[in-house]
Amino acid sequence: MTMLKQKPRAGARLAGAVLAVACGLLWSQAAAAVSFDFDLPGTAIASQNPPYPTVATITLTQVAGGVQFTLDPNEASPGWGASSFIERLDFVYTGAALDAGDFLNVSGVAASSFEFEDNPNNVDAGYQAEDAHIIVEWPSSNQADRFEPNETSTWLIPGTTLANFVGTSASANSKPGPIFGVLSVTAYSLPGVQPTPSNWVAVIPEPGTSALVLAGLGGLGLRGRRRTA
Repeated sequence: MTMLKQKPRAGARLAGAVLAVACGLLWSQAAAAVSFDFDLPGTAIASQNPPYPTVATITLTQVAGGVQFTLDPNEASPGWGASSFIERLDFVYTGAALDAGDFLNVSGVAASSFEFEDNPNNVDAGYQAEDAHIIVEWPSSNQADRFEPNETSTWLIPGTTLANFVGTSASANSKPGPIFGVLSVTAYSLPGVQPTPSNWVAVIPEPGTSALVLAGLGGLGLRGRRRTA
């Protein structure tokens, strides 16, 4: 009888281990990186006529040192011209206060400034953050190292996790939302869209990407607590 009781328990433990590994693999594939497309104007929904071409895509990747961001303009969009460039990115954040030392340029076009904003009411295009937000700016139009559509920009925010950026959002009355952030561009002009807005937003998809990432983080935290119990 003893042997008969132990075998199912061993089998249950094995099944649990297999499930944990499977969940870990799903987590690593689904939540190690998250991407958002800036493809809607930061204007009233009633004035829009989607679909619009993607202006740029941002990818957040969890790395050992924190979260790495890569902003990649969609060079194929017909809105870009010879004098076009990216000015600024304003995106959501929740967590401990940051300062300039918490932002590191990694590769591509280097940002000229990083700024942590604890005032949730002054997100670009009239949006309001649930918590705080971060502003990244690149060189202005009269500088040779401005951020043009055929380039990318990568930076790192050390000590952070994906949950600091996808566990929150921003919104505005009568505008697309909830959103991850607002991208400001210069000399971006779409055929038949006059005038083409300079502010473009990245909407958080539903069901939320944030729910997926936070569930993964929560699962890893729970497993860690069980191991140390």
